[in-house]
Amino acid sequence: MKKQLTVALGLAVLATPAFATKARLQALGEDSYGSQYINDNRNIWLNAAQINNHKDLVTYEFGTENSGDDASSPRGEGGVYKAMGNMVYGVQFGGASNTANALRTGAGLTGAAEQNNIDVFVGGDAGLKWGANLGYAKTADESGPLSSESMRTRLGVIMGDFQAYGNVNLINNAKGTDGDKFEGDLGYQVGVIQAWEGNTVFADYRSFEAENTTQKDDIGLKRLEIGLGRVERLNDKSNLFVKASYLMSEVENDASTNNFGVGNCGTGTAAVLCEEYKTSQVPVTVGLETEATSWLTLRGSVGAVVWGSEEDKDNERTIQNATIINAGATLKFGELSVDGVIGNSAQGTTSSANGTDSGTLRSDVLMSRVSMTYRF
Repeated sequence: MKKQLTVALGLAVLATPAFATKARLQALGEDSYGSQYINDNRNIWLNAAQINNHKDLVTYEFGTENSGDDASSPRGEGGVYKAMGNMVYGVQFGGASNTANALRTGAGLTGAAEQNNIDVFVGGDAGLKWGANLGYAKTADESGPLSSESMRTRLGVIMGDFQAYGNVNLINNAKGTDGDKFEGDLGYQVGVIQAWEGNTVFADYRSFEAENTTQKDDIGLKRLEIGLGRVERLNDKSNLFVKASYLMSEVENDASTNNFGVGNCGTGTAAVLCEEYKTSQVPVTVGLETEATSWLTLRGSVGAVVWGSEEDKDNERTIQNATIINAGATLKFGELSVDGVIGNSAQGTTSSANGTDSGTLRSDVLMSRVSMTYRF
């Protein structure tokens, strides 16, 4: 009976709509575009030089063709990364930018998200590990006004315990179905990472500016994070992850007149829908990952803002609803692994299936954001 239950649970996971190592990072309380202190193959999107540490693999992040990406509605991606001599090459399809899409929405454009994304990576190791990426996306509707074009590059190096990276938007233009035009200025993300006595110290700064050229409305986003992360080996099967940082961000959006609670103006990526938004906060995350069996790894995290405030044009308040719980698992079949976020929801209600509802484990959707990674 136990063997039958195990097989049934495995099949339920494999039959679920999917996503990949984004699931692992989310379950540990990290950004799905990479972590400064947790080793994961998604880190190539943060520092392209990390391709030297994550090679000879194929990854499938199953999802839909939607432009947005979150745990309840994942976007499909997939890629392959192969070492040849002391060089590594990779290509990924579907890796649209959530930041670029959020800025276009905040600027008032409709249906102008990035599509048809393709990213090419190359890296090498000659004592100093280096990596570069070029991403491009373009789409146009000849029967209507919709069009979108974007190009960005990522550059990074790893020198022993030190890392540095710079990610730059080169083109970010679009026209929405409403006819409004969007033009992005030079946007960038830069950062440094230093391993120090078992800890990881990091600083990350981002600045993005754009304009709805039809309405002559400017939108800008600035974000600074300085933090410390540590991975503590508890035993031969378990790791403890701890991260604390100081985060400061600011949004100005001439295309909006919204304050808190109006027009979806809120925290996180929803801040781009505010006319003005500022926050300073100290988030802390504690995660645990353990090998429950030879074929099953379980993980979870709790994150909280221990101090923080936010303000819009007319209001100021402390950070609300600041505790986030996540959980996830990996099924291992030799060199093939299947990751997912463990879903939960209240019975009889609509669920986002992203681990943020009532805490009742769902048996019909055991995992969300499930994906497969094969190493060769």
